[in-house]
Amino acid sequence: MSISTRTDRRRDLEPPVPQPDATPPRARRRVTGTAVTQYGLLIALAIASFFLIFVMLDLSLRRGVDIDVDFWNLLAAPYFGNYHTALLKLLPAMGRTLAVAAVSIAGILLAGTVSAYAFARMRFPGRDLLYYSVLAVMTVPSIILLTPHFVLANQLGLLGSLWGLIVFYIASGLPFAVFLITTFFRSQPDEIFQAARVDGASELQSLVRIAIPLAFPILVTVAMMNFLSVYGDYIWPTLVLDKSNDTLLMALQSFSPRLDEYVNRPDFGIQSAGYVFATIPQLVVFGFGMKYFIAGVTSGAVKA
Repeated sequence: MSISTRTDRRRDLEPPVPQPDATPPRARRRVTGTAVTQYGLLIALAIASFFLIFVMLDLSLRRGVDIDVDFWNLLAAPYFGNYHTALLKLLPAMGRTLAVAAVSIAGILLAGTVSAYAFARMRFPGRDLLYYSVLAVMTVPSIILLTPHFVLANQLGLLGSLWGLIVFYIASGLPFAVFLITTFFRSQPDEIFQAARVDGASELQSLVRIAIPLAFPILVTVAMMNFLSVYGDYIWPTLVLDKSNDTLLMALQSFSPRLDEYVNRPDFGIQSAGYVFATIPQLVVFGFGMKYFIAGVTSGAVKA
């Protein structure tokens, strides 16, 4: 038997090699009826969510007389005089609100970070009992504390002053801040802080140089959440402050410019401009801090 015959028999005994499918893959996936329904509902919800915002923006750029004549005449020629009037009326109240929010958030971050580091990295008698006592305060609804807070503010002489807001905002925001930052500090490896102690670093140096830089996203998360609660609070300022020291929401509640001195109707254009103006600080805060906010929420949820 020749060598070529043996080679042919071996080839016959070998299993056939599968050939690649020459059929080209489909360029597009088949869209089912369920997917079309889901996308349709999402688009409808998006339109419903942003429609009111679009109407508010449109009304803020129209004269009050034009709104009364034809309310649905959208996308008319813009008129920016409404923002000038709203700015003059609401700017002092917004300045007070932002000042109260800044001081309150600074106090919450300072006291919360130091307390959280002590609970997470230091050992002292009654640490766990004190920590769980702080957490127990979070279970008390804030509406129940309005009357005790008002009585305490009256006894401390804080009624009518912005400090009556700042002190109680700091006290109200501390429990959750301590809980969130403590959880993050405890999730960090002990070797980092032990190495710092070996190098001669004190607890304060470890806090400032190691713990705070690592917890920066968590601190931004705490700051943003407290900014929303302070900036959007209406009940407590109405109990503590008078009209001369009103906050932004108090000013918006009474902000009702008249269409004309002879017409007893509000000017919806100027009112809408005031509401748009009031949302600008929230948009700015979220625009600059959303990345750190998402990182802080994610890290706290995973590492807790």
